[in-house]
Amino acid sequence: MKTKLLLSTLALTAGLVFGGIVLPSTTAEAKIHYTKMPKSFIGTWVNASNEKYGKKTYHYRETLKISKYAYHFQYVVNGRTITKFTWSGKKKSDFYKHSNLGVKREKNGRWRISQYGMNSDFAETYKRVKHNGKQALVSFDTYDDGSPFHLYYDKK
Repeated sequence: MKTKLLLSTLALTAGLVFGGIVLPSTTAEAKIHYTKMPKSFIGTWVNASNEKYGKKTYHYRETLKISKYAYHFQYVVNGRTITKFTWSGKKKSDFYKHSNLGVKREKNGRWRISQYGMNSDFAETYKRVKHNGKQALVSFDTYDDGSPFHLYYDKK
């Protein structure tokens, strides 16, 4: 009887040891942090303007399409797309164990949106405001000389 108990215990222990080695283990590295956009930013936002240089008129249009987990940006001049990119809050970043989208709350209700972990030229700071009696997103940016300017995006 003692032999059966000893063999059973030995078999059970060996099974647990070898089973633990053979079974695939899940780690925290397999999961990434999903990044959500602020609810008040969700929707399509457009900034369109016309500027005349000499005899030629340029039509500019910037479009932000913001969903729960994504930030889409498109910049069009005279019907030609100049810049277009998407940062996803679910897609893993190439360099970090985080999603591709970085969203950080700053002072005064402003939000910094960028590619996660990058000091990107395309990173922007936004705040939802009322502009000309309508809801708008305002982008806080600076010119090359360091002077500030605001760009307003109207809800489409």
